[in-house]
Order: sequence, then C-alpha cells, then structure tokens
Amino acid sequence: MRVQLFVPPHGYVAQRWSEGSSMPPLGVLFLAAVLEEKGHDVDVVPADILKLDQKGIVERIEGFKPEVVGITTTTENRFDTFRLAGIVKKVNPQMVTVLGGPHISMAMEETLLYRPEADILCIGEGEETIVELVEALERGGDLGKVRGIVYRKEGHVLFTGHRPPIEDLDTLPFPARHKIPMEKYRFYVDTRDGKSLRAQNLMTSRGCPFACYFCATPVNWGRKVRGHSPERVLQEMEHLMDKYGAEFFWFYDDTLNYNPARLNKIMDGILERRWNIRFCNEFRIDAIEKPLLEKMRTAGLELAFFGIEAGARRVRREIVGKEFDLERAYRFLEWSKELDFVPNPFFIFSHDTESWQEAQETLEIMERVKSINPLSQISTAILHVYPGTPLERKAREKGIIPQDFLWSKEEEMKRVARFPAAQGDVPLYKDRLSWWQIGKLVMGWSAVNKKRFSRSKVRTLLRTLKGPKDLWIYIVFALALVRVLFLRLIGRESKV
Repeated sequence: MRVQLFVPPHGYVAQRWSEGSSMPPLGVLFLAAVLEEKGHDVDVVPADILKLDQKGIVERIEGFKPEVVGITTTTENRFDTFRLAGIVKKVNPQMVTVLGGPHISMAMEETLLYRPEADILCIGEGEETIVELVEALERGGDLGKVRGIVYRKEGHVLFTGHRPPIEDLDTLPFPARHKIPMEKYRFYVDTRDGKSLRAQNLMTSRGCPFACYFCATPVNWGRKVRGHSPERVLQEMEHLMDKYGAEFFWFYDDTLNYNPARLNKIMDGILERRWNIRFCNEFRIDAIEKPLLEKMRTAGLELAFFGIEAGARRVRREIVGKEFDLERAYRFLEWSKELDFVPNPFFIFSHDTESWQEAQETLEIMERVKSINPLSQISTAILHVYPGTPLERKAREKGIIPQDFLWSKEEEMKRVARFPAAQGDVPLYKDRLSWWQIGKLVMGWSAVNKKRFSRSKVRTLLRTLKGPKDLWIYIVFALALVRVLFLRLIGRESKV
C-alpha cells in the first residue's frame, strides 16, 4: 500500500523553535521504518524543512498518489495539521487521512467530532497500530479489530481501546532517516571550545515514571519506562556516526538516567570504543550520583537539562509533584561546575495556587543558580495547558479555560489567554497572579539571564497578534519590558 507521512509546514512545536537548528522527526521516521519493513511503499514529507506551501504539498501528493496519508500532530501545530488534512481531501476525497501524535492521543473523540477532514486517529504508541491499520485498509478488513484507533462508523465515533505498549523496543528498526533529505537539516550544536558539531537526535527510552501535573508524557507513553538495550543504543549511535557524520548526540529521552545501571553500560560502551563525541540529555537530578555523572562527563556530557519548575517548596511538592529538595539541585550545579559541563534548569511561571511571594522565590532561585555556576543556561515558560492532563481539569474547574472549550476549533483560541510568539497556540494558565505580575517575572528573568530583545522578536510578536486578549497580554508585557530597560539604563538590576 502507498503511505505518505507528513510533518506539517510549520513543524512540530512552538514558534520559538521555528528558526535555527532543526531535528529529524523521529516519531514519523519510526512509523516509516516499520511500514517499509512490512513491504509498503512509504514517502515521508517534512513539509517544514522542504518549505512547502499549499501548491508544493498538492504537487507532492499528486506525484506520489498515496492511498493513506498520515500527519503528526502536537497541540501547538494542530491547526496546521487540520489544514493539511483538508488539502489532502481536496486533492482526492478517497485518500484516507490518519492523524497521530501527542495532541491526537489527548483529544481524540473531540477531534473526530469536529474535524471531518480526519478519517482515523492513531492513539499512543503507533508502530504496531499503523501496520495493522494499513493492512486492514488494504484488505478491506474490520477496523474495529485494530486496537489503538478512533474512527467513524455509521455516524458514531468509535474507539477500539488502548494498545499495550511495546515491551521490547529492540524489536523496532532504526528510524527511517534515509526517507528524508538529511542534508537539509541544519542540526549543529556550538560548544564552548568554539566548535560547531554535526548533531543527531535519538530516543533510547519511552515513558516517564513521574507525574507532573502539567505533562502529557505519562498519558502518551505511560509511566512505565521502557528502554532500548545498551547494545542497541550503541549500535544506533555508531550508525549515526558512520552514515551521517554525527559528532554530537541529543538524547531525546524524558529521563535518560531512569535506570542508572543501563546508563552506566551505555557510558562504558562509549568509553571502550574511545569515541570522540559530545552529548546532552535530560536528568532527574534526584536519581543521579556523582560517580555516574563523572563517567558521563568523561564520555562527552556537554549540556544537562533538568527541571526545578518552581522556587517555592510547597509549589514543587504539592502542586507540581517534584519531591526533591532544592539542595539536590544546588549539589548538581556544584558538580556541573567541578566537572565542567553546562547545566540547563527549567522553570515555570504562574503555577496553580502560586502566590506572588512564592513566584518571586523562583527569580531568587534563578539568581542562586547563576551564582553557583555562571555557565548555567536557564530556560523558562509560562505554564500552559495541554488536553488530557490534570492541569486541564483544574483549568476548566477554575474557568481559566471555558468548560465548553474545544481544542479542535481555531476560533476557540480567542476565548483563552495565549502568547503564541513564545508559547505556541496553547492556552496559558493564569491563576492567582495578575498579568502584570507574570510580565514582571518574565522580564525579570530576562534581566537575570541578560537576554536581549531583538527587532525580529518584536516582528514575531506583531505577526502573531490575534484578538483583544492577545493585545492586552502583549501591552502588559511591553510595559514590563520598558520597566526592565529603564532600570538597566539607570544602572539597576531589574528586581521584581
């Protein structure tokens, strides 16, 4: 069967990631690999990297003549996905459109109810599901026997039930990177010694054992973490070095150190092979000890991501679900300085029930982070709401998003607060803090981190302005920025 798999024209995530380096779409490439392994004719179309407009998309569809078109979907790009599915149906209404990805798994029934251009939804982990689905379509079989899909039948939306997760990930082939124009991916990482290294991303595990209230990962992948064997991880790394000249590896796992014994074996393999590589990954810092971290640094650890999320202990423990004490974070930062790698902690502004006093603690912690290791790269976001998460339930209960809010209709975004230039097309969560307070926090962080405000960022803000709610938030943030710039002008640090 002829299957065409698309990444939408604006890519996967928020606009803040739309420029600069780009990563190959691993989820789509895993699907392409298993379909190709079963003998299906597969065409992968990264419309973002190819810079395809509607005409280019139509030409690609007409040239390949697929019977099934699959499109990956995040909450940030969902409207882009829906428009693409509509184009497919205009080219040939008989083509079967299959939507998958994180957003689809979280808002499945609603998507089919309100998006007629979508025929079938693939829920959760998709490799086994897509193969069975394509085979059922090919032979005209009963879709009700394919677990893990949502489809229409006689005017009703039917869900066939969740498919058990793939226990042995080593049974999956490598992602089909040969199906995309790898030379068009400008994926380089600049290191502190002045080098710009060719990078590749890989995902060696799925799932997260933790349950942060804003995160969709446990819903999409499950809380039981499954990982490739160390041998399989090393084989894929070697493949990426030999085939694509990889010098830097970006591990895309939610928590690479979920199993320290496994990670030790991977590091041992890198050291035994004497690879001259660098890499970065996300840590759960309450599950890492110094000896393993030392080994990782020797193997090439360059950049370490980890979540602190909030400055106030009550918010971290009772709201977010992060049980570790801040002393662990400070110890990790001290290790990073001693071992000479760059730490990148994440923080979130405007948590549920967070008071103004508690929110200011976050800026204080950021300053402490910088004082412990001046090389620290701090990342922040305003808390935003994803469908199917515990946070979404809170948001509807409190009226932060309307009870009858629909994720599938673009006009609904006028009913919620958002900041598309920085956060994507996703509702923002504002509970006890005012917009002025949130603006001061965001700009206060910019002062701590010595951020500059370029003309291109201003142009992006203006281009994404839609509706009075957006205008109000932009005005408040602009005033907060003026405050920061004025304080800099008179030689004072911006203090909230």
